[in-house]
Amino acid sequence: MPNSNPLPMRRVHFIGIGGVGMNGLAQLASKAGYSVSGSDRAYDPEARLFKCLDRLGIGLFPQDGTGIAEDTDQVVFSTAIESDNPEILKSNELGIPLLHRAEFLKQLVGDGELIAVAGTAGKTTTTGLLAWIFECLGKDPNVYNGAAILNWQTESNLGNIRKGASNLWIIEADESDKSFLNFHPAHAIITNISKDHYELDELHAMFDRFESQTSGTTLRGDGGRHPIPILGKHNEENAACAVRLCEALGMDPERVREAVATFKGIERRLEIAGEAGGVTVIDDYAHNPAKIAAALSAVAARYGTVHAYWRPHGFTPLSQGLDDIAAVFARHGKRHGGSLFILPVYYAGGTVRRTVTSAELVERIESAGVQVGLVQNYEALQAELRRRAAPGDAILGMGARDPELPRFAKRLVTEWSIPR
Repeated sequence: MPNSNPLPMRRVHFIGIGGVGMNGLAQLASKAGYSVSGSDRAYDPEARLFKCLDRLGIGLFPQDGTGIAEDTDQVVFSTAIESDNPEILKSNELGIPLLHRAEFLKQLVGDGELIAVAGTAGKTTTTGLLAWIFECLGKDPNVYNGAAILNWQTESNLGNIRKGASNLWIIEADESDKSFLNFHPAHAIITNISKDHYELDELHAMFDRFESQTSGTTLRGDGGRHPIPILGKHNEENAACAVRLCEALGMDPERVREAVATFKGIERRLEIAGEAGGVTVIDDYAHNPAKIAAALSAVAARYGTVHAYWRPHGFTPLSQGLDDIAAVFARHGKRHGGSLFILPVYYAGGTVRRTVTSAELVERIESAGVQVGLVQNYEALQAELRRRAAPGDAILGMGARDPELPRFAKRLVTEWSIPR
């Protein structure tokens, strides 16, 4: 990984190392020669995620400052970490530089050739597919993605990053906290722009600035579609973005198509957890209106009757998107029927204003004339799904952040059968 770490064996600590973006940075740092440690509120030594990090020699600590010492060179944090977090306070006390995760990723990339994928939806799948194509065509890229590429995932490999020997980087660039504006890519993809985190006018201004910072080719999603062996029209649009950039960069079109045809998809992006009693169980990361709508549409088009459940990933995002989220669920219910269940808002600790609850979302959906159930826990949800689902139906779980969501989908498959 040329020029990516000019000061080998620097000691870096990650706050919230179990997070979807942070664990990828920690893996890349370890593979680049840093001495790496991290902490997480949800640390579980038996969880596969933390076992994989441990195998890389990454030190894991409680999130209480004990993993940070005077010889720690840098502490990496994300926007989700509060200013009064014990590890932020410990870093300030010891005078250790604090870097936002995007700043650290920029440090890893160094002077490498950068391809960045941005957009309010579809960027994780597009990044993963682009990385898979580049690997298949022998480009040997370094990759940072927001979720595992299933072609790379094994019991011992999380699958969301790749360390290549080239100077080429392919990354997912996040607009949710404007951190993608840290980067000045050689080439970029903007998959789409829809209201999420910010109002549309501000989003368009941000993405225009991102494009102006790109020195070479920038492709914007134009609604075109390309065949891909995973569910969803939106994924055909993501594939079209990736293929168009590859062709713009002079890559062999036939070999690109062959690579696309072998792509297995992305973890928790319409990932099929399995089948139970003739019912297909699908797990998806959808957490905003556009992504929820796309997931529901894709599954309904393939399976017909959908029994969906969703867990809001935070009180603030639910408050900001309440009307649009309720409208998406109501529209789907009126068109396709099936059933819908809402779980309580996921809370991972810290300070937050609990301005809106799942009960209020349920009320909004019901006021539109669509039946929806508020379930207080996964046990109650499992009982409802078992009672309602029939052979040929699909169960679709959606939501971000809560690590129990993918585990629950797998339990539906392995621990019980839906009666015929």
